[in-house]
Amino acid sequence: MKEEFYKLAQQHGTPLFVIDHKKIRENYRTFKKHLPRVQAYYAVKANSNQEIIKTLFDEGASFDVASYNEFMQVYEHVRHFEKKDKDFYIWDKIIFSNTIKDRDTLKKIRRYKPLVTYDNADELKKIKEHCDTAGVVLRLKVPDVGSQVELSSKFGAEPSDAAALIEQAFDLGLVVEGLSFHVGSQCTMFDNYTAALDIVSQVFHAARKRGHNINIVDIGGGFPVPYDSHVPQFEKLAKIIDAELTRLFPEDIEILAEPGRFMVATTAVLVSEIVGKARRDGKIFYYINDGSHIFRRRL
Repeated sequence: MKEEFYKLAQQHGTPLFVIDHKKIRENYRTFKKHLPRVQAYYAVKANSNQEIIKTLFDEGASFDVASYNEFMQVYEHVRHFEKKDKDFYIWDKIIFSNTIKDRDTLKKIRRYKPLVTYDNADELKKIKEHCDTAGVVLRLKVPDVGSQVELSSKFGAEPSDAAALIEQAFDLGLVVEGLSFHVGSQCTMFDNYTAALDIVSQVFHAARKRGHNINIVDIGGGFPVPYDSHVPQFEKLAKIIDAELTRLFPEDIEILAEPGRFMVATTAVLVSEIVGKARRDGKIFYYINDGSHIFRRRL
């Protein structure tokens, strides 16, 4: 494999970003195999390379976008559809999972009746004013301790506030279609998922008892990538999630997920060249031409 990268570097120069699309398809199919009930919405922010989006589009993936630019990257693949098919795809296959959206984006996507998330009252009012056609999904705060990137300090409503936020959405004339959560990126503590699903289940059933026909549960991302042998196996986590979904939720709902890192982290290699080195404070620093200010050092 190293020889292949060396040959590619000789042919194309460095830095060189090599993407293995066969591995992308393999990761997507692994996800679908072990979580067959869950529709995978690829989190474009994980890697927004247009060819990656195309590969996953061809595989049948849906998409989680966090900005209008990301939305347009997906839109390129449905631009040629008939209007009704295009509108249906955007309505059915794309979620704006960023809980804080700018007004211009909301105005631009209004005509598509998009699925968008929220986690506070101010965001609800903004959605109502600029994108009143949207179906909304309430994102809840859940445990994420131990994840490589913890998100609960930035996103998610307190479960105790959920009932009021759901009622407020309906009072504004919006439709709450579902609930969502995210346990943090690269989550290796499976208890976070079981705790999150239990929290969401309580909010879900309480809302249905109040007459709100919530039909979506979005379990977010965070699925562990096997960087090394110490990372718990995704297959084990999927078995736990599948069992909890069956135990806690009715069969008539739609289950979404937003895998990003899981789909692409093992599919690309950056080939760079050492362009210089220097000794500083008794350590040797190696500088590479990867197009950033990042350097590698040997301790």
